[in-house]
Amino acid sequence: MSASKTAGICLKVLGIAIAVFGYYGFMHFSGHLAQELEMVLLLGVLLLGCFVHFAGRRLAAKARAESPDSPLRKPEATVLYLRSFQSDTWMLGQGVTSEEEQLSKALRRVGELIAIGRPSEKLPLPGAVRMYVSDAEWQSAVTEHMASARVVVLRAGAGNGLFWELREAISKIPPEKLVILVLGIKKNAYHEFAGMAQNDLGIQLPALPARMIWRASSYWPGLITGAPPGFIRFSANWTPEFVTIPFGPLRFRNLDHRAFKAALKPVFENNRVKWQ
Repeated sequence: MSASKTAGICLKVLGIAIAVFGYYGFMHFSGHLAQELEMVLLLGVLLLGCFVHFAGRRLAAKARAESPDSPLRKPEATVLYLRSFQSDTWMLGQGVTSEEEQLSKALRRVGELIAIGRPSEKLPLPGAVRMYVSDAEWQSAVTEHMASARVVVLRAGAGNGLFWELREAISKIPPEKLVILVLGIKKNAYHEFAGMAQNDLGIQLPALPARMIWRASSYWPGLITGAPPGFIRFSANWTPEFVTIPFGPLRFRNLDHRAFKAALKPVFENNRVKWQ
C-alpha cells in the first residue's frame, strides 16, 4: 500500500472521528445557552473534521491515479469527463461526498471517470481520476482519451477550452457516445452555451424543461434562475433529448449516484451494460 493511500485512509477515519465528536458535543450543549463558548468550539471541531476527511479523500485520489491499476493505464474502459475548471468546487453543504464522486460511482459499471486536472492544484479533487499535462499537451491528451473512452461526459459551461472540447467531440465521436451534463448552471449561461453550439457547430440543443419547485436541487440561490439538472443525449442523427435528473419531493441535498444513474439508463443500454 502506498504512503498516499495509507495517509488518505488515516485522515478519512480521523476526520470522521473528529466530526462525530464535534457533532454530538454540539448537540449536547445546544440546549444550554450558558455554554455558548463550548458550542462555538465544538462547531469548529465539527468543521475541522470535515476538512480533515476531505484532505484524506484528496490523498486517496492521488494514490488511485498513481497506482499500477489506475484507470489512466486502461483508457479503453473509461468515461472521459470534460468540464471547465470553474466547476471544480467543494462545499461543506455537499456532505461526505461531492456530486462528481457520485457521478463517478453512477458510471463505474460503464467505465472509470477520468479528467484533466487543474495544473496548479497540489492534490486532485476526489471524483474523476485526474491526469496532469502541460498547456501544450492538453488538447492532444483530450483527443486521445476521447477516441478510446466508452462515453464522453461534457459539463455545460463557459470557456474557450470547453467549447473546443465540444467541437472535437461533435466532429470526431459518434453522437451516442456524447452526453452533456447540465448541472449547477444558470439558465442564461445554458442559453449562451446552446446558442454557440447552434451558431458555430450546427447542433441544436433542447430547450430547458420547466423546473418545478418540488424538483429543485440543492442550488437554492439558483432556484429561479438556475437550469434544472439533467443530461442531454443524442440519437444517431444528432437529435438531442433532455433527460431530467429525478428528485423526490424531500430531496434537498446534493445529487447522489442513484439520481444520476436513473437519468443515465440510456447510456447503460447503448454500452450493453446491465442497469439496475
